[in-house]
Amino acid sequence: MIARLFVIVPAGISIALGALPHAWGQGWKPERNVELIVPASAGGSLDTTGRTVQRLWDELKLVPVSSTVVNRSGGGHAVAYNFLNQRAGDPHYMSITSSTLHTSNINGRTPLSYRDFTPLTVLLTEYIAFAVRADSPIKSGKELIEALRKDPGALSLALSSARGGTHHISFGLPLQSANVDMRQSKLVAFNSTSEAVTALLGGHVDVMSGGTVQIAPHVESGKMRVLAVTSAKRLPGPLSAGPTWPELGYKGVFENWRGVIGTRGMNSEQIAFWENVFRKVVESEEFRKLAERNQWDANFKTAAETRRFMESQYNELKEVMTFLGLAK
Repeated sequence: MIARLFVIVPAGISIALGALPHAWGQGWKPERNVELIVPASAGGSLDTTGRTVQRLWDELKLVPVSSTVVNRSGGGHAVAYNFLNQRAGDPHYMSITSSTLHTSNINGRTPLSYRDFTPLTVLLTEYIAFAVRADSPIKSGKELIEALRKDPGALSLALSSARGGTHHISFGLPLQSANVDMRQSKLVAFNSTSEAVTALLGGHVDVMSGGTVQIAPHVESGKMRVLAVTSAKRLPGPLSAGPTWPELGYKGVFENWRGVIGTRGMNSEQIAFWENVFRKVVESEEFRKLAERNQWDANFKTAAETRRFMESQYNELKEVMTFLGLAK
């Protein structure tokens, strides 16, 4: 009888666990509150990404403990990364990240790089579009490059972020490959794409680079003309008329990606847990709809793929930032 109970009871427990809708199975899982850091202030694209990810893993019951999103902005993400670096080996802390992780190291704002953390995933990519007003004499990306090759200061170029940021670099890539002297360029930096859009439509600048989701409506309404995009292939929708820089014969593919890094020293089971969580978030229907609405490319990468991607992009960014005089 006792022997039979030893067989029946474990079997019963197994069946009961299997009946639970969200059993986490074998391996490591979080044991206390998880903190997802956003290295920027509330309301921006990084904050939106972080809060969306945290909400979805909660709604899908992918994480068996409580979790919080904490904004730790400042210093070109240095504040957030310093905080994360001080919690080495603790898999309950992680941070949303972007190419600023690379640029802040290359330009000397922080000594920390992707090598000091555990790359966990890339979730999505945003692309950048280059546009002029509909009545501009510049009709194409090639005409823009040729005009700047003849006279680098002939046109004012609006950046939708600070000098040294992603939009500055997105201009630098094609201009570097066309041997345009960027030191003579007229660069005008704005705090956001919406500010740059207002300046362009008001005739205060000649050309702008900015997020595709903000530029697309003005292209569709006929107020702007798209000259080129930083994607590897043409984008759908209103920006489909915009060629890629490689189509025009220039370097210029730039992935303005959003990903997640964990603390240094995470083990394989901890990495596998979080990798699985992020995979399911990206594969969810709501994330797919959000990506379509914002013209994001939802392109989940595993931890191993993310580390290789970060290494490759770091080297490319260092090259173009050296060209722009931004590397320390």
